[in-house]
Amino acid sequence: MGAGVTRFQVGDRVAVNFFPDWADGDFTAVKMHRSLGGSTDGVLAEYIVFPENAVVKVPDSFSFEEAAAFPCAGVTAWHSLVAQAQLRPGDTVLLQGTGGVSIFGLQIAKLFGAQVIITSSSDEKLAQAKALGADHLINYKTTPDWEDRVRELTQGEGALYILEVAGQLARSLRALKPGGTVFQIGQVSPSDEVPNLRMVPLLTQRLQGIYVGSAQMLADLFKAFDANQVKPVVSQVFDFNQVPDALAHMGSGAHFGKIVVRVG
Repeated sequence: MGAGVTRFQVGDRVAVNFFPDWADGDFTAVKMHRSLGGSTDGVLAEYIVFPENAVVKVPDSFSFEEAAAFPCAGVTAWHSLVAQAQLRPGDTVLLQGTGGVSIFGLQIAKLFGAQVIITSSSDEKLAQAKALGADHLINYKTTPDWEDRVRELTQGEGALYILEVAGQLARSLRALKPGGTVFQIGQVSPSDEVPNLRMVPLLTQRLQGIYVGSAQMLADLFKAFDANQVKPVVSQVFDFNQVPDALAHMGSGAHFGKIVVRVG
């Protein structure tokens, strides 16, 4: 540990933020310069070194495997629904699929008393989502026009907030309430449909890009889950020598929630 470190002691359990240079405040070009697993080597290593402001303490209630689930997917969902949306009881949130971001989004939304609509191609995964508190379930294989179903479930209004992770922006905008926000996080499948953005200003809709979040958001997320005794959903834990298997499992889409690799 460096001689100038004041917030931590040897033996503290910590997690590192996805952007080591984004401690707090607004996102800037300087803060996005280094991203773990992107422009900078990630955390699949036995030893790593980071500045003090890049890490936060892990509450004792979480194992290392559970804590590993928070910094990327968890912070992304928290940034969207809490830091940006300032979610309130009764707000309607649409979540796409049952991967890490969406399941964290479900848990966060229920902490704030929101109504959650979630989609999946698997009835089994939808049942798991219901057990976590999801209010409305849509199987997009049996209900291909899922955006119409979202409007039906919201009395014709649409969802106030949508976490867009599936490359379905055009359809998400059709499922969005006037005055609502689509948080564009990424896409796991290509989309040939080009969204018509002409109506967005007229409907006062908002499209907000989200790129993970700050170390302060990570600390706030840990605090919220710890205080409410909520555990992250870890689908499967792989050992360090099983990394190819972990990547294959992720690529298969069979997981529900997060996949973790145990180092050491």
